[in-house]
Amino acid sequence: MLIKAKPIVDCVESIIKEYKLKNEDFSIVFPAPAKEVFNQKIAYWLSKKDHIIFVSWRYEGIDYRCEKYLQKKYPEQFKKISLWSFIVLWWETPSMVMTEAIVRLIPWVIKEKGSWIDESYSLKEGMENLEAPNYTRPVEVFGIKVPDELLTWDDEQVKQWRKKNQSFVN
Repeated sequence: MLIKAKPIVDCVESIIKEYKLKNEDFSIVFPAPAKEVFNQKIAYWLSKKDHIIFVSWRYEGIDYRCEKYLQKKYPEQFKKISLWSFIVLWWETPSMVMTEAIVRLIPWVIKEKGSWIDESYSLKEGMENLEAPNYTRPVEVFGIKVPDELLTWDDEQVKQWRKKNQSFVN
């Protein structure tokens, strides 16, 4: 079952026209099997856009002419992105996953700035890091203790421990 190209293109162009979107203000994201895989760098880039139009569908997909038209008319705005090498029935799901990754990077969406700056795939680490492990109370669970450095409450010592124990993405 395929969706016709024209209704989708008409819908996208109606949004662009109604909101008077300028080319630099928006992106059209087409979640689909693609060579480009969604990642934190793309999420960060999209978080800087004023508007994102997700083109999602059900079942087999959309007539290919929709993709070709949008790609040709909006070459800088159109992005065909995959979540990974798998297929889903409802393409709203990858759109929602991407939306959450994008929205959390918009300043003040998450109140605590450190929660989105000092995290896995952070900008300040070149988006090549995984954050250090986190612990709660009690001090020991299943015979595994919280590292002594984290129990000192010394900010500098904790910072050094976190830096030493963060992993880097290969």
